[in-house]
Amino acid sequence: MNLIGTMLAGRYEILEEIGKGGMAYVYKARCHFLNRLVAIKVLKEELRDDKEFVHRFNTEAQAAARISNPHVVSIYDVGYENGLYYIVMEYVDGITLKEYIAEKGVLPWRQAAEFAAQICEGLSAAHKKSVIHRDIKPQNIIMTKGGVLKVTDFGIARATTQATQSTSNSTIGTVHYLSPEQARGGYTNERTDIYSLGVVLYEMLTGRLPFNDNTAVAIAIKHIQEKPVLPRILNNEIPESMEYIVMKALNKEQNLRYASADAFLDDLNKAIKNPNVVLGEVKQDADDLDRTVKRNAIDDRDIDNYERQRRRQNPEYGRYADRVDREVKENRQRNVDRMMAVKEQKKKERRITIAAVIAAIVVLAGLGVVFSMMTGGSALSVFTGGEKVKIPNVMDMLLTDAQKQYRQDGFSIVKKSEKASDKAAGTILEQNPPAGSEVTKKDDIVITVVVSSGANNIKVDNYTNLKIDEARKKIAESKLKVNEIEEESSTVAEGVVIRQEPSAGQEVSEGYLVTLYVSSGNKKDADKTQTEDKKNDSNKNDSTTTDNKSNNTQNGTQNGTGSTNGNGSNSGNTNGSSSGSGSHSGGTGSSSGGTGSSSGGSSSSGSGSHSGGTGSSSSGGSSSGSGSGGADVTPGISN
Repeated sequence: MNLIGTMLAGRYEILEEIGKGGMAYVYKARCHFLNRLVAIKVLKEELRDDKEFVHRFNTEAQAAARISNPHVVSIYDVGYENGLYYIVMEYVDGITLKEYIAEKGVLPWRQAAEFAAQICEGLSAAHKKSVIHRDIKPQNIIMTKGGVLKVTDFGIARATTQATQSTSNSTIGTVHYLSPEQARGGYTNERTDIYSLGVVLYEMLTGRLPFNDNTAVAIAIKHIQEKPVLPRILNNEIPESMEYIVMKALNKEQNLRYASADAFLDDLNKAIKNPNVVLGEVKQDADDLDRTVKRNAIDDRDIDNYERQRRRQNPEYGRYADRVDREVKENRQRNVDRMMAVKEQKKKERRITIAAVIAAIVVLAGLGVVFSMMTGGSALSVFTGGEKVKIPNVMDMLLTDAQKQYRQDGFSIVKKSEKASDKAAGTILEQNPPAGSEVTKKDDIVITVVVSSGANNIKVDNYTNLKIDEARKKIAESKLKVNEIEEESSTVAEGVVIRQEPSAGQEVSEGYLVTLYVSSGNKKDADKTQTEDKKNDSNKNDSTTTDNKSNNTQNGTQNGTGSTNGNGSNSGNTNGSSSGSGSHSGGTGSSSGGTGSSSGGSSSSGSGSHSGGTGSSSSGGSSSGSGSGGADVTPGISN
């Protein structure tokens, strides 16, 4: 589904795909009405005709829209257009808690407690609106750059009534964070989210999950049957109060966990304020419980001698002792029989438990097969350890680009360390696992990388609100390169930098390309100015044409003058304009003893009036004049 560039509802311009899940694609978009970035979740094409999925999708929007809390991603809008079901929500620029844990490993216990407290606040707001998330996991918790956690993806949340609802017909959630009741297909309530949050807190404190195995079914069974390793065994820096909180949240019995997210939050705040606080019931000292009076050991031979002596001295005691011995033997036999009965009962219970586990395995396996087939996987992968996927090659990519590109495919690219390199700062130099290697497909695959710190790190200045010439000069002085992109703006003057990438203060290597977004002004105002300029140019052209016509009219009349040549030939030439009238006279030529002739020129257009020239000679020469288009003149008479 490629929706890049699509405009939804006439206001949401889809910019890029930033993720996808089992039900929907998630896009980054811009709301043109409010000029802000948003996230849009669009239901997958293959699920549009499935009434159950459409119902669940709409339920998510209706449920989450009722929640208002700074630790829950807000829902802005819901719509349907051209076959697309979509939800518009708050865009959070940050990383997932899973990526943060993978990068940091074990979190300081106080930070882990504070993170859990933020999640508790979000869950409390949801639970008060009768909304249970049912899929709390670090991948569904986004951390802003300011360290604020927000719970997102209510994709499998459902509104509930005050009464608990059974989900025996479906098992929903991610197996590593699945509650025992979800694994069994039992009823779920607010304490289901508390268990999953307990798993998240355990992972933050220890750097590992409480239960892990090769298959989803095996992990689910561990949630039902096994107890996790105590957190303080894995990390002795955890105070006892935090261990108590984690283990209470992870109790397999729902009614023994925290009754509400608020109760969970209350204990977290107490531990943060005073790590040595005693939570829950106070245990008695073991020494007090086991204290006994020290006595000397009794020899069995002394007892036997004393018993024989009593029997000899008192036959009645002997008969009494025999009766007591019989009763003791009978009681012992009854106890043996009772123990055998209890043992047999335990065998029956064990067989029932095994049968229940097998039934759970069958249910989970069946659901796993269905889910795998729905998501395009192999049904066999449920039993063989999961579908295999290849690790992508992220070498020579910028860390931010790699995280953005492969996050939607289930890969978390996590920076392990930095080292100096001639490559640009942030460029990936090493990766683990290596590219092309195969791993079992799961919810989140972590790829640790080593990135370049750059050769000579240069701190980027702030170029916004500077004129482009000044910004170019500063960038050149910093030994960086510049890339300019024009962008319309109604608020920033033309030629002024609107924004920049990377942002001010970020360190980059020498020669790094800094992109400046430069205002081209308001296009509407520019078009208006251009129209006015064209109008002014048109008026100028009309004025020039009129002036030229007037000049041509004035120049239309010219007089030809004769010039005396050696042979006494005089010629008057004139050129008239196309619109003028020419009036020309032949030149007068005189020559001693020669012949004088004159011809009048005429204009190409207009009326010409020409006279023949007059020739005279003192020695009896003759002269004749002729004019083209003119009147003949009587030849001169010699004297």
